[in-house]
Amino acid sequence: MSAEVWYRKWRPRAFADLAGQDAVVRTLTNAVKSGKFAHAYLFSGPRGTGKTTAGRLVAKAVNCTAPRDGEPCNECVNCQAYSEGRALDMIELDAASNRGIDEIRSLREKANFAPAGGANAYKVYLVDEVHMLTEPAFNALLKTLEEPPAHVIFVLATTEAHKVPATVISRCQRFDFRRITLGATVDRLSFIAGQEELEIEPEALELIARTATGSLRDAINLMEQTVDSYGKSIALDQAQEALGLVIDPRSRDVAVHAVRGELPEGLAVISAVRDDGLDLRQFQRQVVQQLRGLLLAKAGASGGDTWSEEQLAELNVVVSDAPTERIVTALRAFGEADLRSDPLSPLPLELALATTVLAKNGQPAREATQPARSAPARPAPQPTIERSVPAAQNTLKGPPARTPAVEPRGASKSIPVAASNGGTPEQPVEVPAAGPTSTVAPSADLEEIRARWQDIYERAREVHYRAGALLNSGCGIIDASPTEIVFGFRHQMLFDRVQGDGGENIRALQQAVDDVLGPGRTVRCVLDASVDVQRPARGGHLVRAAEELGGEVLSDS
Repeated sequence: MSAEVWYRKWRPRAFADLAGQDAVVRTLTNAVKSGKFAHAYLFSGPRGTGKTTAGRLVAKAVNCTAPRDGEPCNECVNCQAYSEGRALDMIELDAASNRGIDEIRSLREKANFAPAGGANAYKVYLVDEVHMLTEPAFNALLKTLEEPPAHVIFVLATTEAHKVPATVISRCQRFDFRRITLGATVDRLSFIAGQEELEIEPEALELIARTATGSLRDAINLMEQTVDSYGKSIALDQAQEALGLVIDPRSRDVAVHAVRGELPEGLAVISAVRDDGLDLRQFQRQVVQQLRGLLLAKAGASGGDTWSEEQLAELNVVVSDAPTERIVTALRAFGEADLRSDPLSPLPLELALATTVLAKNGQPAREATQPARSAPARPAPQPTIERSVPAAQNTLKGPPARTPAVEPRGASKSIPVAASNGGTPEQPVEVPAAGPTSTVAPSADLEEIRARWQDIYERAREVHYRAGALLNSGCGIIDASPTEIVFGFRHQMLFDRVQGDGGENIRALQQAVDDVLGPGRTVRCVLDASVDVQRPARGGHLVRAAEELGGEVLSDS
C-alpha cells in the first residue's frame, strides 16, 4: 500500500491549524461554542486555501460529543470517525461530475432521513465546486437550502463565487478564503518539516512558499517533490533546481546586451540557449526578472525579497550608462514576447531584443528596421494640411522666422497632422521658404500628374475608402513638383473631414501618391474655393462595375 501524500496526511485536524484564515476560524469556533450553526455555508476562494478542509472541520465540530473551546476534541468516537473518513453523516458531493438535476433531487430526498449518529447529530452535505451545477440543479436546491431539515447543514465550496446564483448566495453564510500569506505558508511548512524530520534551509522553505503563490496544498506538494528528489536534507540550490528555478547566467547576458544596444551579441546568446534545448518560456521569465533588477538598480529602489543590496549595486554598474527608457522598453518587449504558439522558436525573444536595440529614446522606431542605403536618404515625406487665408493676414507674431512659401491661389497657414511614418502634431513639417514677393508658377509636370488622378483616386480608395470618397467630392491637384504635390479642396466641410478620422485620410492620400508616383513627394492639402475639381472617369467604380457586367453608359452627364 502506497504512503499517504503529505497534503492529506497533514490536513488540519482543528480550526486553529487552518493557516492564514483567522477571520473564518474565529467565526466558526464562536458558532461551535454557542451551539448556533447556520443551515448553509458558502466557502469561496482560490485553490489550496482550506475550503474543503474547513467544511470537514465543521462536520466534525458539530458532531463532537465534547468540544473544547470551539474546537473538536479529536478523541471521541465521532471525531475519530471523521478524522479517518468513515463518518456516515458526512456526505461529500463533487458538483463537477454530479451537476444535474437528478443528483440534486436524490440529495434532497436523502436529506430527510435521520442522521446515523443519533438524535443530536447533524448530517453535513459538502458540495465541492458548487458553481458547476446546472441552472435546473440550482433551482432544485433552492427550497432545501432555504428550509432544510433541522438536522442538515449544507457547506458549499467554490473557487468561482461569481458563477453561483445570487438566490443561492443569499441563503448561505458566506466566508471568503484568501490566499495564504508567505509567512503563514512558511510556518506551516516548517511544522510539517519538523514532524517529518527534515533539514531544509529557511531560504529553501521561503522559495517553495513563494512559488506556491498562496496555495498551501501546492506548497506542501512542492516540498514533498523536493524531498523525493534530494532526500531529507535540502539546500537552497537544490530547491531551485527541483522547482526549475535555476537562473541561467545567460539570461543576465541577454538583459545586459539589450540595454546596451548590442544586437549581434544578444542574438548569439539566444541562439545558444535554443541549441542547448532550454525551456525558452522559463528563460524568458528569467530575462524579465533580470531586467526588473536592472530597472530597480537604475531607479535606486529596494529589491524587496528578490535582490539584495549588494546585487543591486552590482547591477547598477551595468546600467550606469544605459537610459532608463531603454530598460523600460526592454521590459515591455520581453514581457510581451508570446511563446505560446511555438515554445521552441526563439523568434519572439529575438524580436524583443531587436525592438529594444533599435529603439530611439526608449520608443521603438518604425523605420529602424529598414536596410541601410549606400547614399544619404532624403527624409520621408510628411503630409500637411493648410488653410488658405488672405495674403494680408499671413503675418505671424513672435520671433523672426523663415518666410513661408507663397502658396498657389493665395497664402496659407500650416496645420501639421500626423504623418504615415510616425510624425506627430507636436513636430510640424516645415515647407521650403520662398521670398515674400515670389510667385509659384505651375510646375512643368503638373499636367502629367493631373493625368494620373484616376490612379491616385483608385489607390487612395483601396487604402482607406473615406479618403477615396473625399477625392471624389470636390478636390483637385493644383500644384506638383518633384518634392511636393498639393491637393485643393473646394468646400470647408471636405477640408475639415480630410483632417479627421484619426489622420487616416491624409495617410491614405500620402500612401496613394507614393504608390502611384513613387516615394519622395510630400502631400499637402489646402482649402481653395476656386479649385478645378477632378472626378473619377466615367462615374467611378460603380459605373465600371456595371460595364464589367455588360452594362452600357448612355450619358456622362
